Amino acid sequence: MDDEKAYDLIDAHLDHQTLTDEESDQLSLWIKSNPDNADAAFFRVFLHSYLRFRIRTGLPQPTPHHSRSPQPLIDVVPSPARITSEDHRLKPTTRLLAASLIAASLLIGLSVASWHWWSNRNLEVILPLPVPHEDLWAYEGFDYPATKMTLSDNGELIWPTTGGMHGLNGGLGWSEPWRETNSKVAIIFNYDSEQNLPWQTNDMRKFGPLHYTDANDHHLETTGNELRTATTPRSITARRFDFQHFPTSMRDEGGLGSDGSTIWLSFLAQSSHSSATENHYSYLVIGSKEISGLRIGKLGAAPSGNWTAVGLLTGAEVNLKTSVVPSGEMVFLVARVDFNEGAEDALVWINPPLDREPKPAEAAMHLEVPDFRFDGIAIHANHSSDFDEIRFGGSFQAVTPWN
Repeated sequence: MDDEKAYDLIDAHLDHQTLTDEESDQLSLWIKSNPDNADAAFFRVFLHSYLRFRIRTGLPQPTPHHSRSPQPLIDVVPSPARITSEDHRLKPTTRLLAASLIAASLLIGLSVASWHWWSNRNLEVILPLPVPHEDLWAYEGFDYPATKMTLSDNGELIWPTTGGMHGLNGGLGWSEPWRETNSKVAIIFNYDSEQNLPWQTNDMRKFGPLHYTDANDHHLETTGNELRTATTPRSITARRFDFQHFPTSMRDEGGLGSDGSTIWLSFLAQSSHSSATENHYSYLVIGSKEISGLRIGKLGAAPSGNWTAVGLLTGAEVNLKTSVVPSGEMVFLVARVDFNEGAEDALVWINPPLDREPKPAEAAMHLEVPDFRFDGIAIHANHSSDFDEIRFGGSFQAVTPWN
C-alpha cells in the first residue's frame, strides 16, 4: 500500500466510515512496516482531531495544505515551548488559538488507543486521555418518536400488539432494525408527551426519565427517549450487531466473544416496581437460553426483586448473583465480560464513578458464565420496565461518556 492510500484510509476511519477487513489489514501492515509510518499516522490523527476541534469552536481556519502527506503541527500554530513572553502581547484571538492547542492536545488519546490496537506500540502516556470514538462499537439511545398510547374507558393503558420498536433502525453498530417477536411490543416513551398516564403508587418512574449522575457530579451523556417493555404476557425486542463495527480480535466462527477478548457494556434501567413475585422479570440478554449466554436485569429467579445477573446453559439459569439494589430504583449498570477458553468471567457494577475505571472489588456482582458467543441483544420482559443508553465497547470509558 502506498502512503496516499494509507492516508485516505485513515481519513475515512476518522470520519466514521467502515473499512473492510482487507483495508484494515493493509493499513495495519503499512503502519507496522516502518516506524516513520506509525509516526505519520499518529500525527494524521492528531491533526484531524485538532482541525475538527477548531471547526467546532469557530476559530479562524489555517490555509489548507494541498499535499496529502501529514503536515507538522508547527506549521499550524507554535508549540507551547516556542511561546515567549512577547507572545503574551498578541491579540486575544491568537492567545485563544494557542490555548486551543493545549485543549486539543488532550485528543492525543484518540491516536494512542487506535495505534495501540493496530500496531501494539508501547506508547507512554502521562495525561488523562479521552476515549476515541472507535472504542465504541454499538450504541442505541432510542432517539425515535414516542409511541402513541391510548387508555381504556376505565383509564387503564391499552398496550399495543403491533408496531412499537419493530422496524426502528437508529443508533450505531447494528446490521438490522429492531424486531418484535412476541404478542405485545415494547414502546418508545417520552415524558414530555405522556404525563397523564395512570401511574401505580409504587412506580418510581413517574418522577422523570432515566439518567445518571455520579457522586462527583459527572452526568452520563443521554439522547432521545427511552424503551419501555410490555406488560403480560411479555415483549421480546431483539437486534443483531454489525460485526464490521467490532475488531477482528472479538470475532471467531461462533460469533462475537472469541477467547482472549473483552467487551464492556452499559445501560440505564428502572422497573415499574421492585417485587419479583409472580415471576416478574425484565432483562437484557446476550447469547441464548438454548445454548449459553448472560442475562442482566430483573429476574424472576431472584425473589428479592433486586438487580441480578445470571449465566445461561441449555435452558437453565446458572450461577445467579443478586445485588442489594431494588429493581424499582433507577440504576446505571456497567458490565465487563472477559472471554476465556473455559467459562467467561463477568463483572457488573451498579452506579460506578464515571471518571475512572472501577475496581473488580467494587463490583455489585461477579460470576462465571458458561462459555458463549453472541451476535446481538434481546430485551425480554413480562411487565413494564425502562431501558436506555445501551452501549458496547472496548473500554470502560467508551461505554460511560460523561459531561
